[in-house]
Amino acid sequence: MIKFSVLLIGTLLIGITKAGFGGGAGLIVGPMLMLIYPTKESLGMMLPLLFICDIVSLFFYWRKWDKLNIAFIVPGAVVGIGIGSIFLGRFDDRILAKMIGITAIGFALLQILQHQRLKGKEQFKTQPGLGILVGAATGFFSTIAHLGGVLTMMFLLSQNLKNQVFVATATLIYFSVNLLKIPVYIKLNVMNAQILLRILPFFPLIAIGATLGFYLNHRTSAKAFTRIILTIVFLTGIKLILK
Repeated sequence: MIKFSVLLIGTLLIGITKAGFGGGAGLIVGPMLMLIYPTKESLGMMLPLLFICDIVSLFFYWRKWDKLNIAFIVPGAVVGIGIGSIFLGRFDDRILAKMIGITAIGFALLQILQHQRLKGKEQFKTQPGLGILVGAATGFFSTIAHLGGVLTMMFLLSQNLKNQVFVATATLIYFSVNLLKIPVYIKLNVMNAQILLRILPFFPLIAIGATLGFYLNHRTSAKAFTRIILTIVFLTGIKLILK
């Protein structure tokens, strides 16, 4: 019953966070699942849920993305996924759980610091070299822990994009990254038929969560929601380190 409840809540959160605020699902739902499932099994369950949510989210934000960011970040992500696939196959569950816990805490703190640094300062435009680097880091951390989205969010946030452009750009990047990760996860047996059958009943909840997220995107303060996300991330990160 506990596992079912966590999957239920996690699936809804994936839809809400990705379609509503352009990411954060990996940081929230990943640690939640890893508290009750083996780490690699959790990663395998999350990928199909994330990918289905990407497809649903693209329906809401079709062609509203920033083409320049896509052109730089996605090619870099291809390289990062290749590197991440090498490391993913060499980590055992306990080491990977602690690594993800440290990463989650670090990203939460960096997100707060990044926000403070940007207050009152001029926003910068997309830079090719930095965009490719962010893409590579996104691909790497996304492959080993579904955490790369945070880097993408920070990079896009610093450009002061309009709300829907921000979410649309992030969604298309996540869609591309998750699509490329599918054969890697299958090859490494991180994702298999048994895992797909387990999470199949939860697919309809993705659409419900994404619709709610799209509604919240227009009705709720993203700043307040982000604070809640960062609190959850920080606490679950500590829990994973102590696991």
